[in-house]
Amino acid sequence: MISPARALCYKILKNVELRRAFSDEALNSDAMRQLEIRDRHLTTEIVYGTLRWQASLDYILSGVCSRPWSAVEPGARILLRMSLYQMWRMDRIPTYALVNDAVDLAKIDLGKGIDGFVNGICRKLVRTHPWKKKTILQQAPDSVRASLPEWLWKRWSARFGKKAAMEYALSLNSLPQQALRLAAGCLGPERLGFPVKASEWVPGAYIATSAISGLKQDGSLESAEFQIQDEASQLIPHLLNPLPGWKIWDACAAPGGKSAILSMLCGKTGYVVASDLKKMRIRRMRRLLKNGGTVNTHVLMADASRPAPFLKSFDAVLADVPCSGLGTMRRNPEIKWQFRPESFAGLQEVQRGILHNTAQMVRIGGRLLYSTCSTEPEENEQVIQSFLETHSGFRIMRPDFPPGIERWINRDQMVRTFPDNHLWDGFFAALLTRHS
Repeated sequence: MISPARALCYKILKNVELRRAFSDEALNSDAMRQLEIRDRHLTTEIVYGTLRWQASLDYILSGVCSRPWSAVEPGARILLRMSLYQMWRMDRIPTYALVNDAVDLAKIDLGKGIDGFVNGICRKLVRTHPWKKKTILQQAPDSVRASLPEWLWKRWSARFGKKAAMEYALSLNSLPQQALRLAAGCLGPERLGFPVKASEWVPGAYIATSAISGLKQDGSLESAEFQIQDEASQLIPHLLNPLPGWKIWDACAAPGGKSAILSMLCGKTGYVVASDLKKMRIRRMRRLLKNGGTVNTHVLMADASRPAPFLKSFDAVLADVPCSGLGTMRRNPEIKWQFRPESFAGLQEVQRGILHNTAQMVRIGGRLLYSTCSTEPEENEQVIQSFLETHSGFRIMRPDFPPGIERWINRDQMVRTFPDNHLWDGFFAALLTRHS
């Protein structure tokens, strides 16, 4: 009988590669919650590990494969990657069990003949243990050792230097921490039922000190006490430091975590308008905000890349724009294999359009916060530079909240939460103020 964990791993990895699914969403699915807790942990480890180390897995597999690795059927590549990962990177996994499961999955899903190919490669791996040869990865290209696509390795090594780029890339293969925030109705962290510690940098954020099992990514359907949200993501709305009573527009708001924080900050006398483009994301955001006890937030459908549908301006606007997501690779390692550098140009056009449209809705003296979960200049510094060149009524404002934020501010007054020095996502933020 095939292990339920390995069967689900194969299904998830296949959906990630062939249908461009997101690993974190797939791992927080109903299918995952039907597994026993032990199998959930096993599935999470295999899926994330296979995606994080894909370059080195492919490099080793190409050396034992009798045909060009790129010519191997995608399903077989996935089965062999996850099998090699278990042999190489995991302890206490019986080799016979993982090989038998790989062959049986190939027989069921890929057809006769391919199961024999998968069996042959797995048996060769068991006999030769190529990953134990000291020189095998020493001789590999730097991009393989960093487990990055070649284009991204070249970009980072040119930008940071080879040593720093390697340390940064490898740091992304460590486990992310689980951060959360309390819902409005929660009476305190002691009510959560699992241990947490308060964030050192973000007001109201908590870090789980043990795994939280069986929850969806936003936590909203299983608990009215809290929502899961990355620590850096929670930091972003605090940079606006709004006064009680402010009217705020969160222009690209789904799934709603930043809107909930803004609602808390502006108080009962203020309000937040949370908008997004897609109906499915709007529905999810409504659920999260309702379950979180948020009362002064209005949700609507609006395309921030078009002129805003409002008659009055706002005290502050948050434009957390669509981006590559390259700052979230610790949490979503498939992004480094899915994203293509030629996509930067189209994303930048959208980002510049959203920033222009949201700027029109900021009152004089008000604030505009631009943010991405990307570490790349095309989506960050270049967008802000272009905006300031064409919008003389705005200027950069150095954030002064929350306490300690100066650690993450560079000389250009912009905020960067690089994930190599803290277990959070890589966010960029520029706070702008309108003076005319």
